[in-house]
Amino acid sequence: MTAEDEASFYALARYAFHKPQSPTRDRAFASLYDHSAAWGTGSPLTSGLLGTHFTVDLAGVAYKMSGVGYVASYPEASGKGGIHTIMEQAFADMRANGETLSYLAPFSAPFYRRFGYEGAFDQVTHEIDAAALPKVPRHSGAVAVDRVPFRAAIEAMTTVYGRSKETTRGGLRRADWWWLNMADHYPSREVAVASLGDHPTGYVIYERTGDLFWVHELFYDDLDSLLALVQFCAAHRTAFARFRYTTGDPESLHDLLPDPSALRSSVRAFMMARIVDVKDFMTRYPYQVSDLAPVVFGIQDANIPDNDGRWRLAINDGQASFERDTSGVPAITLSIQQLVKVTFGVRSLRDAYNLGLIDGDPFTVASLDDAFLQRQTQLFDYF
Repeated sequence: MTAEDEASFYALARYAFHKPQSPTRDRAFASLYDHSAAWGTGSPLTSGLLGTHFTVDLAGVAYKMSGVGYVASYPEASGKGGIHTIMEQAFADMRANGETLSYLAPFSAPFYRRFGYEGAFDQVTHEIDAAALPKVPRHSGAVAVDRVPFRAAIEAMTTVYGRSKETTRGGLRRADWWWLNMADHYPSREVAVASLGDHPTGYVIYERTGDLFWVHELFYDDLDSLLALVQFCAAHRTAFARFRYTTGDPESLHDLLPDPSALRSSVRAFMMARIVDVKDFMTRYPYQVSDLAPVVFGIQDANIPDNDGRWRLAINDGQASFERDTSGVPAITLSIQQLVKVTFGVRSLRDAYNLGLIDGDPFTVASLDDAFLQRQTQLFDYF
């Protein structure tokens, strides 16, 4: 689809997701469409999806990623194969555009598994009553916290976000346009920035809604900045009955509280990922070992034939090669979905084998297990 098709696509999206119009929502969608590839079927349009052009960071390796969203059909076109047709074309165009990965937020995980996507990111929510908030330790006082309008805070937030190691576990390398899109997409969210002199050292994005103080994002350079930001949030305890913190980081916080039972934590499946170009992904993947004897993989991908088949992986002095193999017998056979789990740290190769999720030689599985990331990826964005 082209720029001239934006109005018809936006009308489809509003109808399918029952979203009202507003100036900020209109601006956010226009920005998203301008930074996306759009596909549709029907004349007039009956089904469509967007693939937004992002870059993600996986342990220091940059991959182009297509963020799929606004997958929609009018009711009369639902179930008639329009989305399946679009997906086939979208994958071909993503590969042509050098987009190695694709992420999406599923309305149905089983539906998107049919297209090679698999759960890669979890979202954790921590909630505590205001009366149970612990006393926050004092910080040095050198760090100041100021409330700043979202758009005015973008430069500071970009600086702090870009320094965080947490964002290099599959998270977005946020472009300027995406920060502006966030401001329009979430007009009720507010920002407080921690600074040491003129230098930003942390920030919190939060929302005040009803009796809830909701922290949507918290990044900081050091302990002093963290304590200053937490103290800022806790200062709202007289106005709100509950405090909530939503994050992509699965680390438990219970041990930080005098009474761990006061904190209610829940984990839910969040976003899914798909390897669009397995050769590029595996060649540049951030392997955790510097040497590996050649291993033949049998990869099953029903949607992208260029990924399907036998591949030989070898690592020599930190340099990986991942090439087609025509003669070897696969030592490990797995679907493209299970490859996502293994490479994104969702489940180790050894655990996948023990659970019967992959087939292979147990010795090879054990020797290869340490090559992949052992900590699950994290994502702090929604699209």
